[in-house]
Amino acid sequence: GPAPAGDLPPEWETDDERMAFLFSAFKQSREVNSTEWDSKMAFWVGLVLARGRRRGAVRTMCRISKVRTDCVQFHVNYLFPRRGKLQRESDFMASVDSSWISWGVGVFILKPLKWTLSSMLGDSKIPEEEEVLIYVELLQEKAEEVYRLYQNSALSSHPVVALSELRSLCAGLCPDERTFYLLLLQLQKEKRVTILEQHGEKIVKFARGLHAKVSPMNDVDIGVYQLMQSEQLLSQKVESLSQEAEKCKEDARSACRAGKKQL
Repeated sequence: GPAPAGDLPPEWETDDERMAFLFSAFKQSREVNSTEWDSKMAFWVGLVLARGRRRGAVRTMCRISKVRTDCVQFHVNYLFPRRGKLQRESDFMASVDSSWISWGVGVFILKPLKWTLSSMLGDSKIPEEEEVLIYVELLQEKAEEVYRLYQNSALSSHPVVALSELRSLCAGLCPDERTFYLLLLQLQKEKRVTILEQHGEKIVKFARGLHAKVSPMNDVDIGVYQLMQSEQLLSQKVESLSQEAEKCKEDARSACRAGKKQL
């Protein structure tokens, strides 16, 4: 179908000669014609990153044909990863300690997308290999947004935070759980967060300064977290008892108005 408005540059529809050049095969060596090679690469890199940025996405799905290798597939499968613009999601996951991610989410991210689709639709309906790629630059930018959002929130008054609370804070930045985990992994890779599972609940510790490295989770951090949880539970209990007391007062007033003072 037609691409959404703004997704494609003007020459896509108006300059057939230019587009024929851009879609022509890359030379295997840049040294053959470095000007031509760089011009093509700049176009495709800019187009792909601009598309991701407009969508607020940190990843994209790539369909790689097993039969032919055209210009775009050559970019995505070979050139972009080498230039650091795109990275396979599975390679990114393998580069970071992701042991804290739950088994279900880990399998969902690490398994090839083809496996997921073929499980639902059947192998006959998946004629091409599907691969999820990460926009490296956009992932870094979004991770920085998450870090600054936390630093400017009330949660930053404590050294540690529950993963569930952080997820709620980042709901506007992260449209889905998968994106949220990828951003946390990027921050972990940058040594700005560390994550620990404590009694079945995941705890996140952030570096305290914008350029600081996070220190390992220690007993003090865990103790502070447990005190925070106790405080939260007590606050909820106080609120519940206050509501119950108000209900009892209202019941007593109703009984008095009805002349049933013994109640």
